[in-house]
This record gives sequence, C-alpha cells and structure tokens, in this order.
Amino acid sequence: MRERIDEAASSGLLPASAKGASLTDSLGGLYAHAFERAGESDLRRWLLARLQTTADPHAERYWQLLAMINEWPASPTLAPVYSWFTTVFAKSGDDNRKGLMQ
Repeated sequence: MRERIDEAASSGLLPASAKGASLTDSLGGLYAHAFERAGESDLRRWLLARLQTTADPHAERYWQLLAMINEWPASPTLAPVYSWFTTVFAKSGDDNRKGLMQ
C-alpha cells in the first residue's frame, strides 16, 4: 500500500481528486481485508483513527529510536503517505461518500 500511495503523491495526484478517492477506496479495501475488518459499518471511522494515530510525529520518533536501540535498519518516513491517505479519508467523511468511506 505504501508504494501505491507514494507513487500517487509523488506523481502529484491530489487526495481530493476522483482518482485519489478511487485509489483510497481500493487501498481501504485491502487494509480492511488485512485487518479482518471487511464489511464492518464503521470501517472508515476505524481506519481514519488508526491513520491519525500512526501519523503522529511522536509515534514515528518512537519507531526511529526503537530501531536505533535495537540496531535495526532505519525505515523511511511514512509521514507523507499517512498524510495523503488521511486527507482523503477525512475529506470523504465530510462529503458523505458511499461505499467503503461511509
């Protein structure tokens, strides 16, 4: 998922665009399947809360420090990915879109 969102953000695809919303619907479905939450009525709300939590700079710093302490390779920042994905989900809630985003 990270690669697809990173490609979209890097290519200039705006989260508020129809293509951005379509990509988010697709990725949201994959996310729901991965976390065994497909078909749940509060999926959009749950996913938005999860994305907002993981987008917290303190959480990212925690993982950086944990990697340093454990001598793990540093992970690339996911802030742009979380920001892009969260923007689409938050916008879709404002628009009351149907489908996954409801």
